[in-house]
Amino acid sequence: MSLTPDEPARPSKLIIPGAEDERTERPRIILPPGSVRESAEELPEYPRLRRVMMSPVRDGEREMLVITDPLGIVPGQPVLGMESLPVLQLLDGTVALKDITAAVMQESKDLRVGSMIRDFIAQLDEMLLLESPRFERALQEARDAYHPLEIRPASLEGVSYPAERGELETFLDENFREAAELRTNAGDTVAAANAVPRALLAPHLDPRREGRLMARAFLELGEAPEEPLRVVIFGTGHNLIGDFVALTRKHFQTPLGTARCDTAFVDHIAAAIGENAYRGELSHRDEHSIEFQVLYLQHRLKQRPFTIVPILCGGFYHLLDEQKGPRDEASIEALLASVREAEARLGGKTLYVAGVDFSHVGPRFGDGKLTDELKEEVARLDAAALDAAVNGDAERWFQTIASVDDATRICGFAPTYCMLRTAEPGLGRALGYVQSAERDTSIVSVAAVTWP
Repeated sequence: MSLTPDEPARPSKLIIPGAEDERTERPRIILPPGSVRESAEELPEYPRLRRVMMSPVRDGEREMLVITDPLGIVPGQPVLGMESLPVLQLLDGTVALKDITAAVMQESKDLRVGSMIRDFIAQLDEMLLLESPRFERALQEARDAYHPLEIRPASLEGVSYPAERGELETFLDENFREAAELRTNAGDTVAAANAVPRALLAPHLDPRREGRLMARAFLELGEAPEEPLRVVIFGTGHNLIGDFVALTRKHFQTPLGTARCDTAFVDHIAAAIGENAYRGELSHRDEHSIEFQVLYLQHRLKQRPFTIVPILCGGFYHLLDEQKGPRDEASIEALLASVREAEARLGGKTLYVAGVDFSHVGPRFGDGKLTDELKEEVARLDAAALDAAVNGDAERWFQTIASVDDATRICGFAPTYCMLRTAEPGLGRALGYVQSAERDTSIVSVAAVTWP
């Protein structure tokens, strides 16, 4: 594959392992070695590789691809030879298996290659790397095992924040101390002890990078609400594929204790959504966008009672592709209506939180090296979206990002829209904006907002 868009694709040469090497100046594709065998499982007619992460690594002189499954269905981290990449690129669901084997057989002039390609694809299926009946069964088994569990254990303790309670308290104390400095420097007032905003927008970026801005959002919540608090948290479902919403009835556990889920509220939403309410629940298992919000809520409120309603939202990509808006999607409208109805029916003080990040730009996300001019352009696009959110305008938030086809990959696109539609918070106030830099010039931008 050419890395330069204007550079024409070059021909390739297939080489069968063990065959005589024909010297050529053209690039060569080396097929992954394997033994021919019959698979007991019928392979998909149009094989499609699942959405997995592939990271290139080098072991001595050999380059390899380490596979990571965001859903955790594939055990461990299987490794494939880099020579398998050209074959993997054909597995997009649009090319028939027979056409793949015919093409490589024609190029290689060796009849053995057809069986080898089929065998390699069968191995991928056995490794649960293809979208296939075998994978669907494994996924359903994982769902069935996960759904009955009452507790969702912390996923990133000891990774993104300390696992030991005392060390964690010190870490969070420092975040809130820095957040108080941000508040003072901005000339903002201290929230009343019983203050409960209508809504908050807080980052879900790793707390080691921007924990102080996350804490800044939660400083708008008073330490001593006058009544028990319900917190509806819309988070980004980074691994939520094929569904727009994922509910869970689980209580969230962190080193600071267990945040109880408002199961009656969740049940009301689930009844309205129907059979798809828990299809994507497994994505909650390793998702950080809600876990981090729970952690900062626990630290802010200490032992004061509160419950959570954890809702993961998928992307708006298909809406952009089809040039539609969220109001055109029945599943989204059903979710939002059911949340509003649940609040009205169950009563009680409710705080809405969007646990979201903004732009993801730079080499780590497939872009070139970022310049200062490009960073300024990202800031301009973020400012336009942020202004829409601060004004409580869900439709303008959507249109502002959609008008540039979500060019900067705002991963809070859907959750923020859902929060604005359900909370209907009116005019808010921006608390901070940061472009969090990485060593390769990539940035992830984050913001904090309160709606009193």
